[in-house]
Formats: sequence, structure tokens, C-alpha cells
Amino acid sequence: MVKKLIFISLFCSFAVSAQDIHFTQWMNSPLNLNPGETGRFDGDFRIAANYRSQWGSIMNKQFNTMGLSYDRVFSVYGQELSAGFQFVNDRSSIGNLMQNKLMFSGGCNKLIKGNYISGGIQLGMLHKGLDPNKYSYPEQWDENIGEFTNQTGIGNAESFTSTNEYLFDFNLGLSWARQITDKLFPEIGIAFFHINRPEESFFGNPENLEIRHAYNVRLNYKLSSKYIISPNLLYSFQNNAQDMIMGFIAKMKMQENKSKINNVFAGLNFRDGFDRNYDAANVIIGATREEWQVGLSYDINISNLSSITHYRGAFELSVIYIAQSSEPKIYNVPCDRY
Repeated sequence: MVKKLIFISLFCSFAVSAQDIHFTQWMNSPLNLNPGETGRFDGDFRIAANYRSQWGSIMNKQFNTMGLSYDRVFSVYGQELSAGFQFVNDRSSIGNLMQNKLMFSGGCNKLIKGNYISGGIQLGMLHKGLDPNKYSYPEQWDENIGEFTNQTGIGNAESFTSTNEYLFDFNLGLSWARQITDKLFPEIGIAFFHINRPEESFFGNPENLEIRHAYNVRLNYKLSSKYIISPNLLYSFQNNAQDMIMGFIAKMKMQENKSKINNVFAGLNFRDGFDRNYDAANVIIGATREEWQVGLSYDINISNLSSITHYRGAFELSVIYIAQSSEPKIYNVPCDRY
């Protein structure tokens, strides 16, 4: 019963804060990170797939997130442009609480006096849905069994005007990078989501979805011809919800081998926020092989819930495929980066 109450409290905090979909491997989910990442790769086109499973350690009630994106680069009158799309599904196994988003991206990439600058926009639709019959409510307290239940025919006294919401959405982002020395290549991204502040409500009293701000920094430092280390930081906030992931990823270039693996990488990050305790530690490992990159990560829960979760948090898988360039590019991001 205690676990149930804790999970319900946790679930309600997610629902009320309405925090956007996020991944621990944010650097491997480019179009979800920043519209300015559209076309920001060395190749003809890119396909990225992400999967995240969270909170399965509490009563086997999971939050599952799946994302798929595609973007490509093309030239128009000597100007390098990019376009793509992204679909993300986020679903909770309790109450069928669900979010879907389908976004179409467009971008422009320029090299100005050694500065790699990318700007992008996203237009699309958000869908949010739930099944109110899967929940129990304060009016459904059953004195006979001593708990809230929706199985005894007691009404919930709630007036849902809709169980599905469809919202038009508009996002904007900008990315900057520069090869400062032969060893240091910093990258900075700024993005704003829900700029049009669409209205949403399941109860007929619509409220505007708040703008989410996202800022990310990566400092790619070449230790040698074989090793690169990349300290990184992602900070985002939306209304009263905030998320900060900070840490590092190290990459090692492999010698020629039968498996044709080019690089392997590993890293450690922490999820935190200002004025609050640590939420999770994240371990990331992965490898690149020719056009493919695969990343695995696990969130180790170190919050106050760790006594319930037994330190188990979320599992993530990312797969990226980048087709090799068929012709020279105007804008070419250096390869010595994570």
C-alpha cells in the first residue's frame, strides 16, 4: 500500500508539472533536443531512434518513450538547407496517460568566419490523451475496503470535457560551434519550445502550455589522436519544472579490427536541478561502426525514492544511422567531436 501511495504521488507530480518528453541520451536525440540540430551532421541524411523505459521498479508501472527522427541536407543556389521530421510517443501504463508529437523541421546551416551556425524551426501537432476510467478519485473512497477504488461503481464526480487534446505547436532553435584550437571544439545550443503557447485542458478550463527553454553545452577536447573527452551540460525549464543533466563522455578511436568498429565511448552524467537533491546518476556506453552508432544508458535512482526503487531507474537505447556524403558539403561539422 505504501508503494502504491508513493507511486500515485510520483505520477501526479508528473501529470501536474506537464514536463516535456526527455531522454538521458539527449545528445543522441538531435531533433528532440533542438530544432537547430536539423541537418547538423556530416553526411547526406540521418535516422535516429530512441527508446526509454522508466519506473518499472515501482509496482511494474512503466513510463515508456519511443522516438524516431529523419533529417537530410540539400543545397539550393549554393545555400545549405536541411529538413526532417520527428515522431515521439510517451505512454504510462497507469491510466493510459499518453503524449504523441509529430514535428516537421527546417533548418539553415552556415559557416561564417570559422563559426558553424545552424538555425531551425519546427511545426507540428501534439496529442495528449488519458483514460479517466483507469484512475480512482477522492470521491471513490470505499470504507468497506479502506482505499480508493473505481471498481465498486462509485462515481468519480469529475467533469471531463475531453480525454484527447490536439495542439498545434511551434519550436525554434539555434546552434553554434567553433574549432577554437586543434584540440578544442565547443558547441552551444539554445532552443524554445511551444512558442505559440497552445491551450490545453481535459476539464474545459483551458490553460496555455508554458514555453520550455533548453540550453546545452558540449566541450569536445582532443586529448590525443586516440582520445576525446566531452564535458556536457543540458539545462531546461518549463513553468515550475526543471531538468539539468551534467557530466562527461569519453571517446576512444579504435585501431583497425575485424568488427569494423571505429570508436567506443562511455560516460557518466548526473540528473539534478537547482535547489533540489540529486535525482539520478546515468551511465552511458556505446560504439560507432561505419555509418551506425549505438548507445546504451541506465539511470541509477539516487533520490529519496531509492529505498523503494532499490536504485533502479530508467533504461535507454539509441540507434543512429548517418549515410555518407555523396558530394562535398558547404557546411561540414568536424568529426573530432562526440
